[in-house]
Amino acid sequence: MALTPELFDGGIWRIPLPMPFGPPFINVYLLPCPGGWMLIDTGLDNRNSADALAEAMAGFGVEPSQLRHIVLTHLHADHCARASHLRDLSGATVWMHPADAAFLLQLKSTTAPYDALDEAMRTAGTPDDTRIQVRASYEKLIQLFPMLSPDALLEDGVILESWIGPLQVLWTPGHSPGHCCLYAPERKVLFAGDHVIDDITPHIGWLPGQDTLGQYLGTLDRLDQLDVELILSSHGQPFTGLREWTRRVRDHHAGRTAELLQHQQDGVIMADDLVRRLWPRELRPLDYQLALTEVLAHLEHARR
Repeated sequence: MALTPELFDGGIWRIPLPMPFGPPFINVYLLPCPGGWMLIDTGLDNRNSADALAEAMAGFGVEPSQLRHIVLTHLHADHCARASHLRDLSGATVWMHPADAAFLLQLKSTTAPYDALDEAMRTAGTPDDTRIQVRASYEKLIQLFPMLSPDALLEDGVILESWIGPLQVLWTPGHSPGHCCLYAPERKVLFAGDHVIDDITPHIGWLPGQDTLGQYLGTLDRLDQLDVELILSSHGQPFTGLREWTRRVRDHHAGRTAELLQHQQDGVIMADDLVRRLWPRELRPLDYQLALTEVLAHLEHARR
């Protein structure tokens, strides 16, 4: 698949960058702002992604030194891994929500997230060999995440100035604790990160002590109040029809919760058994982690 940049009205560039795993590409967005340019997300910190971004920017006549703001929708490596490098080249201000900044620091400096996942798998009845493989896979994944401190906090309601009009920060937790979208009301554009993706239901995973699915569903009510004509997501193609999308996603999560509760009524109690009912195939360690944390998120939401 050719990864070709695309220009939208007002000077918004969509730049697809290759991914070696998961979705085939991630979209980052470049748009003019006072004094230079704003980059929304950065891609992974590898040669293919870095070269694709540099080539695209050079094609637009934009030098890295012209970056003024680097806005990170959330902490996952494909969204923020090159932020420090680009900041060093440009002196740009790096923005991230405080909840994700805190979680990223925890991931990079403590074993607490791994220990919590390990305990959750023990409680779920995950076999020891699978549990060990999943923990090792998780630790390897987190190695891709940067050690990063933001320069400014992307808190709910903050306004970022751009040449397409003000961008309103919307805190939209669920996919990550500090996930944020950006809304451009003058253009009726939503920069949706991983919160809204066409043809995909974003992964909502379990975190200890939180109702992550409840948080996510609550944000959909807020998005329904926006006047949006174009959704620019981090994966897949731009699309329209935000309210129809939120309706489908609510239906999906309601159906998944009902299915899990029916399995429990039928006597399938352990979360590991529920995973194997919903995904009756051999799962790679990362896929098992995603499946288990999704099940746990639905069960926690139903419990609350």
